[in-house]
Amino acid sequence: MPQHLGLYLREKSGGLKLTRENYIRVNSKSSFGDDVIYPEKFIESHTKNCFDNFDLNMEYYRSLSKQEFNEELTSFLSKTKVFEEFTDLSLLKGVSGYYVMVLDGYSQVYIGISGDITKRLRVHWSAQKQFDRLLFGEVDNSILSIDSFRAYDTTRLFAYVCDEFQSYENEFINHFDAKYVLNRTVGGTLNGLTEAILHSK
Repeated sequence: MPQHLGLYLREKSGGLKLTRENYIRVNSKSSFGDDVIYPEKFIESHTKNCFDNFDLNMEYYRSLSKQEFNEELTSFLSKTKVFEEFTDLSLLKGVSGYYVMVLDGYSQVYIGISGDITKRLRVHWSAQKQFDRLLFGEVDNSILSIDSFRAYDTTRLFAYVCDEFQSYENEFINHFDAKYVLNRTVGGTLNGLTEAILHSK
């Protein structure tokens, strides 16, 4: 069983790193609870759009400066003064607080909150983003979902362990230049898809 950042991982179809080949899992059924079955024409069109968006995102990540990204991360840690790097994520089992997933290969971070950080990370890593939710916006501006990335894509993890953690997520997100952030929406609790779209990044 593979191990990463102190956690044993279950093997995942397509491997433990995101690739173009494992990015899409086609599903003709709607994930929005409305019992819609997508026609073949939509599936073909949406698949093409998702791959086009994937390629645009990858081209964008390659254009970013890794040095500037690391300077941005260092500045964030220096300004906030509350985040600690964890190389053994089993220490965060059952622990609440904020977390910063660092995806060095893409010069990206994702900032979240959870009542059990280790459990939440496992959810991110084990997820396969729903086919009809791969795009969040238009083909040329949709950010890849953190749930499309896989365990080995997260290379570092920083956490701020605390019990009261609802009010600062968006503040932490806004410490970063938006070009380095995978969060699709503002921080905090959003009620449903409509509100998520209204508060999209």
